[in-house]
Amino acid sequence: MTTGIPLHAVEMPNNNEMLASASSSSPALLSFCPPFQSEQDYEAYLTSIAPPRELICPITQELLYDPVIASDGHTYERTSLVTWLSMGNARSPVTNSLLENTNPNMLVTNLVVGSMANLHREKLGNELMNICRGVLARRRTSNRRDGEQRNDDEGRGVVMRIEGLLEAGADPNGRGGGSDGGDSNTPLHLLIQSGNLRLASHLLNHDASVLLTNDAGLDCIATAQKVYLELQQQQHWHPSQSAEWNDFIHELRRREGVEKARREARDRARSQANDDHRERQRTLAANARSSSNNARQQHGLGRMDDGAGFFPSLPALQFQSSIPGPSPSVAEYENSEKERLNVILRSIGFIVLVYFLLC
Repeated sequence: MTTGIPLHAVEMPNNNEMLASASSSSPALLSFCPPFQSEQDYEAYLTSIAPPRELICPITQELLYDPVIASDGHTYERTSLVTWLSMGNARSPVTNSLLENTNPNMLVTNLVVGSMANLHREKLGNELMNICRGVLARRRTSNRRDGEQRNDDEGRGVVMRIEGLLEAGADPNGRGGGSDGGDSNTPLHLLIQSGNLRLASHLLNHDASVLLTNDAGLDCIATAQKVYLELQQQQHWHPSQSAEWNDFIHELRRREGVEKARREARDRARSQANDDHRERQRTLAANARSSSNNARQQHGLGRMDDGAGFFPSLPALQFQSSIPGPSPSVAEYENSEKERLNVILRSIGFIVLVYFLLC
C-alpha cells in the first residue's frame, strides 16, 4: 500500500478532444467549466483571477495574509519580513535602501491592504466552491462510470481551474459562498463526495484540512469512508477501485496525524508566547515599582509596607530633627518686620478709602 496519492501531470488537452467532449455533452454541462480552446484562453483565465500587484508580498510573491508596513513604505507578509530582519538584513527587500526601523516588534499592520486581500481571497474561494459543487452535482446526475466522469472533468479544464485558483490564493478550507448559498462543507468534502479522488488530492497538496467537520459532524476521513461504502453498493462499482480508495483513506489518516501534531505545536508555541509576554509585563511592573520606591526614598518619602499611605521616611525625620531652630534675635526681627508691613498696608488702605469718599 502506498503512503501517498500519485498525482498525474496536468496537460492541456488538444482542441479535437475538447471539441469532441463539448459536442457530446448537454447544454447544462457546457455551462459548467467550458473547456479552454487554447493555451491563450488558459493564460487569460489565470490573469483574470490573479491578485493585484498591491496585494502580493514582494518577498514570497503570494497573496498577503497578515500584511505589515515596513519603514520603507512597502507592505510585506509579516512572517516573511520578520524572517528577513532576523537574518540580519538591514536593507529594504524592494529598494535596497537602509531601513530606519529593523525591530520586528514595531511593525504596523496594514489594515486596508489586509481587507482588500481578504476580499480577493473570498472571491477566489467562492469560485472554487462553485467548481467543487458543480463536480458533485454532475456526478450525482450522471450515469457515467467514475473513470469516464473523471476524464470528462479533466477534459473540461476543471483540474487546471482548481490549480489556478489555489495558486492565486484561494482558501482550500473555505466554507459556504458560491452561487447556491452557503453550507458547512469544505471543497475537500465536496470532491470526496463526488468520488473524484484526483481532484481531492490536488486540494490535499495545498494543505487542505482533513480535520474540519460539516453540519453532519463528519470530517474528511469519515466522509471518505461513507462515500466508499455507498459506491460499493452501486452497479458501476469495480473491485479495482478499492485499492485507490484505500490508498486515499490511508493518506487522509497520515495527514490527520501530521495536522494534529502541527496544531498541537502551534498551540504550545502560542501558550509559551503568552507566558513570556505575561512574564515580561510582571518584570516591567516590578522594575517600575522599584524605581518609584527608590525615587521616594531619595526625596524623603517612603511607602508603608501595609500600603496605608505615604509618610516621611526615617532618614528624612532624623535629618529634619538635626536642623537647629532659629535664634531668638532672628525671630524678634522677623516679627518686627511683619508688624511694619501691616502698618504700611493699613495706611495705604486708609488713603485709598479717603480718596474715593472725596471724589
